[in-house]
Amino acid sequence: MERIVIEVDDVVARKWRLASQQTKTRFARRINAELATELTESKKDFMQFLDETGAVMQARGLTETVLNDLLRDDA
Repeated sequence: MERIVIEVDDVVARKWRLASQQTKTRFARRINAELATELTESKKDFMQFLDETGAVMQARGLTETVLNDLLRDDA
């Protein structure tokens, strides 16, 4: 696990410092799950962008053969 820092208001911060370790662990798991869900959605958006870009490039004549030729290292 890696530690990150988030900003909360003063009341929440005070209550967090007073919370039991069990409560902190439970919230950390919930926050982790929520962030994972949100970031996965971002990944889906990115994958959709890549699919759309691929379709545009294909419509402009970029084929797998042409792409491989461009990527081939002839050095």
